[in-house]
Amino acid sequence: MSKGHRPVEIAASPLPRDAQALLDSFRDRYPFPLDPFQEEAIRLIAEGSSVIVSAPTGAGKTLIAEFAIFRALAHQHRIAYTTPLKALSNQKYADFTRQWGGETVGILTGDVKVNPRASLIVMTTEILRNKFYGGEFEGLRYVVLDECHYMGNVGRGTVWEEIIINCPPDVQLVALSATVSNIGEIAEWIGQTHRPIRPIHHPIRPVPLQYLLCDKDGQLWPPEAASVRRILQASFSDRRVSEGREIGRWDRRGERRSRFPRRRALDESIAISVLRARRWLPAIYFIFSRSGCERALARLLERGEPFLDSAKSEEVEEAIQQTLLDYPSVSPESDLNRLILNGLRRGLGLHHAGVLPALKRLTEVLFERGLVRVVFATETMSLGIHMPAKSVVIGGLRKRTDLGFRGLTVGELFQIAGRAGRRGIDPEGTCLLALDAAEAAEDAVRLVHGEPEPIDSRFRIGYSSAALLIDMQREPEAIRKTIEKSFGQFQNRRKIEASRKEQEGLIRQLADAEGMASPCCPVGTLIEYRERRAALEQEREQLARLRVAAARSGREGGRGRGRRSTNSLTFFWGDVGESRSKLDALALALSQMPCHRCAERSLRERQLKQSRRLGQMLEHHHQTQQQLQNSYWEQFLRIVGILQHFGYLEDGRLGAEGRLIASLRHDNELLVARVVFSGLLKGLSPEELAAFLSCLVEEPRRTEQPAARLFLRDQAHLRRRVRALEELSQEVDRVQRSYHVDLPVSMHTTYLAATHRWVSGEDDWLALVEQSFGGHEGDLIRAFRRLIDLCRQLEESPELPADLTRTLSQATAMLDRGIVLESALI
Repeated sequence: MSKGHRPVEIAASPLPRDAQALLDSFRDRYPFPLDPFQEEAIRLIAEGSSVIVSAPTGAGKTLIAEFAIFRALAHQHRIAYTTPLKALSNQKYADFTRQWGGETVGILTGDVKVNPRASLIVMTTEILRNKFYGGEFEGLRYVVLDECHYMGNVGRGTVWEEIIINCPPDVQLVALSATVSNIGEIAEWIGQTHRPIRPIHHPIRPVPLQYLLCDKDGQLWPPEAASVRRILQASFSDRRVSEGREIGRWDRRGERRSRFPRRRALDESIAISVLRARRWLPAIYFIFSRSGCERALARLLERGEPFLDSAKSEEVEEAIQQTLLDYPSVSPESDLNRLILNGLRRGLGLHHAGVLPALKRLTEVLFERGLVRVVFATETMSLGIHMPAKSVVIGGLRKRTDLGFRGLTVGELFQIAGRAGRRGIDPEGTCLLALDAAEAAEDAVRLVHGEPEPIDSRFRIGYSSAALLIDMQREPEAIRKTIEKSFGQFQNRRKIEASRKEQEGLIRQLADAEGMASPCCPVGTLIEYRERRAALEQEREQLARLRVAAARSGREGGRGRGRRSTNSLTFFWGDVGESRSKLDALALALSQMPCHRCAERSLRERQLKQSRRLGQMLEHHHQTQQQLQNSYWEQFLRIVGILQHFGYLEDGRLGAEGRLIASLRHDNELLVARVVFSGLLKGLSPEELAAFLSCLVEEPRRTEQPAARLFLRDQAHLRRRVRALEELSQEVDRVQRSYHVDLPVSMHTTYLAATHRWVSGEDDWLALVEQSFGGHEGDLIRAFRRLIDLCRQLEESPELPADLTRTLSQATAMLDRGIVLESALI
């Protein structure tokens, strides 16, 4: 969307001669002139400024990152290029290796480590976050944060904020984001937290985009209110009536009861016929379901309609045979792989997270070469991968999440639709919004004409973050200051300011209405005095709790490590001299307020108490402000309480378990530590150890696994350990709930049988997938790569005994072979 934009103004101040020469040399690398927003961004980078760029998909943000790389290498500095997705990191590594050479480029993604001392190092955000916490990364001068709108992602947003909080101030940031509405707010936060950063908002798409609604008959409608009315009247009215009769049902009293007709997706063959007739191919057809994508491809193949001529078909066949030669472990015999290869031979593709990486990459390459005319894809294809099309089709406006179905957001629509329109090829791109029900037309209009949502912080304190902060800083005030540098607390402060302004207005309004004007000061001053006095009383109460906790800690100190009985949010250091100094400071500040010795104060306070309405309003605002002020600190204290509960933190110091937690990049780090130090790993063979640890990798799409039950039936000692693991998981969950902590705790046996079989030396991958897993090959490979990452993290930890690390090393070597190894850098 390009409404409301104005041309970017480029700074006119001259650059130093060497910087200008570098800039000119970079421009000469491209056969086209740079856009004004690109010119502005690279000029600022050349001046030494950090930049954050918000622009539509396909606008050319990567070119800005390439200048940062060009400048870093010219000055012999190190640069880190981070992405939130391993697949995107792999793609960038491959692109940069072709561009700059293998000696210059390295990659770190947890399970893969290549040339880690390289000048240009590609890595996932989790790796960079841990390096900053550990004070590592010698010679680093630049960090590129690609896809930084992931700050708004529930699972990944915290890592982005931790990177910015801990990034050394002499490091220059280049942040690249999809279009968001609060880029200025993010820049202001980064400027306060790290160093000044210049926001560049470029809303203009390089290729204009038209949106069209597509009804069940393939008719196209402009996304306007008048069109919606016609769609409701014409296209879906007959279906509503007829289907209403078909799906009506009888209730218990024998009366007929109607249900709203079920949503039914547009027939993909109709949509593709429309695209083909209007010369809008190649196209990406987005369907928010893997099985939906597979069914759509199978149905289109059944129609037998070719999308390639014989010469292009031969090119595709050559590419297929070369891929099978390069990746000999890829079997063309599985049902899914056969479907994919048959589709490619007809000019049709399939792309989702369950597809083997080698076949996904083959599809991407053929699409870029114009040899795939339609690809059915899930939303993952809209993220980072360079696959522009002439048009896209969005097969429905709702998607499944962990919490059920929900509608697309404006930002998601723009991200997906941004694939339409190839720069330098198409005069415009086209996005068809398929209507699966009458009410979807209104949703489509709202989305097309909406503004991208702002990024809201998803920051949360986890066990690893808390342990790292304790290990690095120790002093509670220093830890609190670090936590309150988060974007979440920055947004909370803004909410507090808004609440206080509203509070001040209420005070004036209600005080005037009830005749409560004070003869010596505004009523607001008296209320501020009362709030400060309440804060002082709160600190006194906390000091008393700390003294009790310190005494209890002293009594329990001689009993060895174990459970702690502190349920309140008491701090973990026994020394109370510091929450005391704060108390004295609050008392001194209170005594210096005019109200402290005012003779009228008691009378005015009684009047305030008598104003029940005013009191309720003020109390509501006070509670809101306190909650916003302390929310992240209280999160931290609750996590600390759990670490104390398990004996992983004593007297402000981490034990071996706590140090292990601090070193882990894992959603399940507390449970991992519980397992490692429980004795459950002792005496296991490499295949048993790998299988057991596979129960701790991230939650799979499906957890019901008959193969695991059959496998465990004959593995009595492993079955007992899995039951013990379930008990540990349940214990962690109970403790978390008692401390009001909501962090993921999961264990499952989905990959257990397949892992044991693979690490035992099984070479028949296809048989292993079919007999011991039953899901998509891509899911199992991704699980194995994450298991390799976990095993290596544990193997590198000095907290584990040598015999266990040796077994972990053997397990990793057997995991990382064959098709699993082949997929590592695809």
